[in-house]
This record gives sequence, structure tokens and C-alpha cells, in this order.
Amino acid sequence: MDEHRGFRFVANLKPYTVHRGPGVPRFGAYLLSTDYARSFQDLAREVVGHGSALCADNGNFDLIRTLIARHTPAADALDAERRVHERRVGRRARRDDLPASLRDRYRQLASEVRTGSDSATDRSRVAEIVRAQTAMSPTYLVGMEDFTVPALTGLGVSPEVLDVGEPFYARLAKRSIEFAIKTRAGRYGPCTAAVFAGLHALDYDTARIAGLAAGKAGVTAIATGLVGALQDKTYTDSRVEAGRVIELGHSIPRPYLRVAEIAAGLHEGCVTASGHRPCFHGLGAGTPILLPLLAALGDSTTYTATDSTAPIVDGWSGPTISLYVDEPAPLKYKAHRIAEVWLADDRPWECRCPHCRAFNRACPPRVDEARRWWRAQNKPPLTSTSVRAPSPLADWLPLLGSPSDPGLRLTGAMARVNHNHWVLQRIEAAARRHSDTYEGRVAWTDEIVRAYLASAADPQWKLAVSAAWMIVRRAAERTRDAAPTPLTMPTA
Repeated sequence: MDEHRGFRFVANLKPYTVHRGPGVPRFGAYLLSTDYARSFQDLAREVVGHGSALCADNGNFDLIRTLIARHTPAADALDAERRVHERRVGRRARRDDLPASLRDRYRQLASEVRTGSDSATDRSRVAEIVRAQTAMSPTYLVGMEDFTVPALTGLGVSPEVLDVGEPFYARLAKRSIEFAIKTRAGRYGPCTAAVFAGLHALDYDTARIAGLAAGKAGVTAIATGLVGALQDKTYTDSRVEAGRVIELGHSIPRPYLRVAEIAAGLHEGCVTASGHRPCFHGLGAGTPILLPLLAALGDSTTYTATDSTAPIVDGWSGPTISLYVDEPAPLKYKAHRIAEVWLADDRPWECRCPHCRAFNRACPPRVDEARRWWRAQNKPPLTSTSVRAPSPLADWLPLLGSPSDPGLRLTGAMARVNHNHWVLQRIEAAARRHSDTYEGRVAWTDEIVRAYLASAADPQWKLAVSAAWMIVRRAAERTRDAAPTPLTMPTA
């Protein structure tokens, strides 16, 4: 049996994430969605043949998005009423701040979303998706999931106002667990891959409910979607655990807090019920600082992973170009800010990764011309459009921008994408080096968090990272003696 162990950043399977230049190593794991399986089936066989793990994602994004769109008008109406009560109490609404009639309508919305999820995941659809996944011959696949929680997250329904009770969430978790068990047993067609139960949660308490259900059912591998949590644009000054409101002391952005709560709750619940640390895949979390936090919940044997298209979006296709660093801490630097510091303070972008070095050798930056032009413009603050054509800065600083020449634009984008992946691979390697003991994992992550808090990161995000680390650290302590679980490729 082949085994995959320890922490991994899972790259999206693309030609440019596999063939990254002479001497550049492949990733230890790749993800391929059913949406792109036919286009990249040869590439999938290639990476598996070279020893990388292959995760077959279920491609449910469009189904979930359809469910969200159907219920958006009702959710928006509830949100407008909630805001009225928030203005009255002067804070982010909590359950008891809302009248019973509004809480009833939130429960009704949750019930209707659940009904829609049930309809969208009937047996024939599940079988169709599983066939598409198993056709990839993957190492593991993400099991069919109940869509209720990710849809509610996408609708902006916060956990503290959704008063539906533990049985509601337990039913959703058990449904996803049943999908996973049936998939592995061949009920939807032959399956030789490991199956990760697709579990979702809104916060720590709902994640622990799902983790407990998984552990009791003998599930050894969990995948959870984190994209919705990371897209949460709200702030909070409290969190709920074991039904109690915990004051945070500050109003902080919710995304990192929710990611920490979900990952911690799933691990704690599963370990409490089974004594085993589950294999874990956090889908959609690629922000550099999140990798050490999630890695702290694993160990050197248990397969613990996260994936994201963020390195691609930030380096290429997003509206704001960003480059990742891991020194002095895992951070994202906006390219236009790098350019402005370079022009104003003569602090160049001197990256030692092979991708930035190769690009700059082939297309050296013309900093003197860029600086003269910038000064002639009275040194304006740069924005994301300042490094995109037709701005001349894009041609003078092509690694940091989107120049006018299409070929150079693509070459620069590929260099940035490869650079961002290079940084995440460095974080992955460091996590693996420090994963042998609980003490080593926690000390390494704590050092990184301290460096982040001492960095130039936004103060509100520093508060968010600090709060997230407190949750993860406590979960790591509570699960420190759990039995490890490598990812084993079944033989039949």
C-alpha cells in the first residue's frame, strides 16, 4: 500500500503547476476537480506515476451556487431586519438580540435550504459525480457533501443567529458521512480510492458536532470547505463555544477565526469520539499564515492538507497582484506597494526564488526610468491599476505588473504564480520538519505567529491571527495524544 504522511499544500493540477522549470520539484499532492478531469487526465496519470497524491474534488461549486441564488432574496430580507436590531443594540447581533419572530424565519430559511440540498444530491447525481471522480484513479476523493451549511454560509447567515439546535447539524453531518461510507463500499460504483467525508460547519460548536459524528462512525478522513468562511466580509467581537458567548475584546475580521474554529472543532470532535487524529483536507485555504495554523493540528504521520487557487489568483488572474513571502513572516505583499517602496526608498524586490531570478535576468526592471516618471508625476500613491498597462510602470517593472506586451505579461504572471507556490512549498517543508512532536509543532507555529504580530500586517488581521491561534493551539493540546492516521491507498 502507498502511504502519504504529514502536512501538504495541495496544488491545483495544471500544466504550469506540474512542469515548472528545470530542477523545480513537483508538489507532493495535486487536486483535480471533476469539472476539468477530461482535460487533464494524462497529467493526472503523470503526477501519480511520479509518486504525488491525487485528490479528486467533487466539483460541487455550481450546485451550491445555484442553491444560494435560489434563497438569496429571502436571506437578504432577513439580513436587512437583523441590521435594524444591530443598530438598536450597538453591536453585531447575537441570538438573544433578535425577536422570536425573526429567529423563527431564520429557522425556516435553514429548513428550506436543507430541503433544496436533499433534492440536489439524489442518488443518481451522487453516482454520476463519483464515477467522474473514480475515473481519475485518484489517491483519494472528496465525498459527496450536504450543501446546507455551505449554502447558509454563502447566504451570509451567521452561526450566532441561526437557532436550529444540535440535531439539525448532526443530521447534516450524518448524511455526508453516509455518502462517504457508501462511496467507499462501492454503492455508487467501484471505488479503490480513499474517501474523505465532506463535512461542513459554521463555527466551533457545529464543527465539533460533525467531528463527533465522524469519529463515532469510524470515519478516518475528513474534508471541509473553507472558501465560504474566508469570503466572510463581516467582523465580530465575540464567538460561541459550548453554547456560551466568549468576548474577544476587539472587533476582528471573521475569516481566520472561522477557519480556526471549523478545523479545531472537527479535529477535537473526531478525536474525542475515536481516539484517532483524522486525515484532514481544508479545501480552499491558501493564505500563507493559515498553513502553519492548520499544520499545527496534524503530526508527522497523519495526512493533513490544504489547497487553494489563491497563489494563481493573487499572482495572475485577480484584480490586485500579490506576491507571497515567508520572511519575516508568512505574508502577502501587494505588488503596487512593493513598487512604491522600491521607487520611494530604493528598497528593491530581491527575491532569491528561481522564478523571480530567471524572469529578472531575462527582463531586467528599468527602475531608473520608472522612478523618474513617478517623480515627474509628483510621487502619487500607487494602486493596483498603477502597475497595469497602459501605465508605463507596467512595462518598466514587468514582474510587478501587467505590461502591454501579451507574451511578457504571461511570462511575468507565470513567474509570480510559481513564486507564490515556491513560498507555500517552503512553509510546507518547514511544517513537515517541525511535525514530529507536539512541542515542536506548537513552538514552531507560535514563533511564526509572533513574527506575524511583529510584522507590518494590518492591525485588525493581527488580532484575527492571534485569536485564531489561541483556538488552534488549545485544540492541538487537547488532541496531542491522538493516534496518527496516514493516508493509505486501498488495494481494493
